[in-house]
Amino acid sequence: MYSTVMRYWAIMDIYYDGTGRKNESACYVGDSYVLKYTADLNKLKNHIAASKTVENVGLLSAVPVLTPNGQEFVRDGDLYYYVTRRLPGKQMEPADFYGGDYVGNARFVGEMIGQLHLVLSKYQDCTHEVNLLENVRDWALPESKKVLGLDESFCVLFLHDFGSLYSKLPQQMIHRDPNPGNIIYSDDLWGFIDFDLAERNVRIYDPCYAATAVLSESFGQNDDKWLEVYRNIIYGYDSIMELSPEEYKAIPYVILANQFVCVASFSAYEKYNELCSKNIQMTRWLIDRIEDLKEI
Repeated sequence: MYSTVMRYWAIMDIYYDGTGRKNESACYVGDSYVLKYTADLNKLKNHIAASKTVENVGLLSAVPVLTPNGQEFVRDGDLYYYVTRRLPGKQMEPADFYGGDYVGNARFVGEMIGQLHLVLSKYQDCTHEVNLLENVRDWALPESKKVLGLDESFCVLFLHDFGSLYSKLPQQMIHRDPNPGNIIYSDDLWGFIDFDLAERNVRIYDPCYAATAVLSESFGQNDDKWLEVYRNIIYGYDSIMELSPEEYKAIPYVILANQFVCVASFSAYEKYNELCSKNIQMTRWLIDRIEDLKEI
């Protein structure tokens, strides 16, 4: 879905290295730029604010290139378009977490997310705020329950335990999608791209999401190592942000809350059948290992 004016440039689709899936909201423009588009102006404003905040402290970030008249984005029909430069460096891949110094790499990711949160914690004007507990209680868990065949007793206990901790969990602006492909590193530089989903939420959502994103991109291949990867992402984050006892207790519930959101979201659209099937298997696998998730 490209603007008609973009036919004058060399447009190339973007595919995620880890999964081969096509990026549905971005494309390459030649070798040096990326064109992105969205129908959600608030998400775009969050992305711009977050990426500029990150760049201002010397990290890699995809800040919009200004138009000749100084605009950061343009509207064409129902979509908002903006262009960024392609960043130097390499996106992280699942192989980085299961070969070589995978423990060190996992800690590094946790540390990077922690450093990112130090920067984002200074930004107080996020236009999108999410109550994860309400989201799961009122929508994600009821929808997932039907797909996953969860017992009512499990759902009641999950909401009780998560609910008893939720009000004690620090919140701030988070990335919301720190999967390996959105982490960039180059020599002594590193950073994050794609702040489109940035929101105010519990801060431990990001390291939990990063851990499940690693599992998702290699599920069924290196599952025996994943628990160690998961723990070291959390340990790396903790070394920067210093998690509270309540946050440590809540981590398994945030892991599962994220999975319920994924299953509920993907099950609503036929085009996501494959992703839904994988997340159903992952969620069941994680529920079976809830006690292992608590050993952190």
